Amino acid sequence: MNCIKSYCRIVPGRVLLDGEVFFESDGTPYIMHDFLSAVYERLESGYRKFYKMDALSKLGFLASELLLDGIDREKPKEDMGIVFFNRSGSLEADHKYQQTIQDKNDFFPSPADFVYTLPNIVTGEISIRNKMYGETAFHIMADFQCDAVCEVIDDMIHYGGMKYVLGGWTEVDMTSGMLSCFMVFCETGLTGGSGSDVYFSKKSPEIPLVTGSVNELYNKY
Repeated sequence: MNCIKSYCRIVPGRVLLDGEVFFESDGTPYIMHDFLSAVYERLESGYRKFYKMDALSKLGFLASELLLDGIDREKPKEDMGIVFFNRSGSLEADHKYQQTIQDKNDFFPSPADFVYTLPNIVTGEISIRNKMYGETAFHIMADFQCDAVCEVIDDMIHYGGMKYVLGGWTEVDMTSGMLSCFMVFCETGLTGGSGSDVYFSKKSPEIPLVTGSVNELYNKY
């Protein structure tokens, strides 16, 4: 059975890592991009490209930084994959780019905005940051479905040859400015804590990658 080594939950104003509060807003009115920037500053990761990312990439990047804290970023990881899910795709970035091309009298296409008009750009950002050269995928679904998430991660391990998978839900609602992220770092089999030490020394309990466990973790915020 595959297992969850670590998990992260991000909702407006709050970030949890393995069930513990990592960041909580100080009570100021919630503004999505301000919140994401505040979490980034709390991380102190020093990855300046963060400020060029769209909201979806920022959200996925922040969760991955927490889950992969302590990893050897310079070591190539051909056995580590990424699979994300959401409902809105890259709609927030699509809308932002649309504003630059819809008026023929004020036509200023922005390459910096255009590059984020694919939802799987977030997987590329994380792959580059951590030299993750395994399989990557991004799936669109109507809402978060524990069984589907578990099945796809399992398939990536069993049939895609991955030993480790970073996977989960990364949703940005353009209309409301709300966001939701649930991300897990998974490992093949119940290893007794030895497998992921190949890349980093973070110790954590092994939680079975099954629908019941994922549903419980997703709702723990």
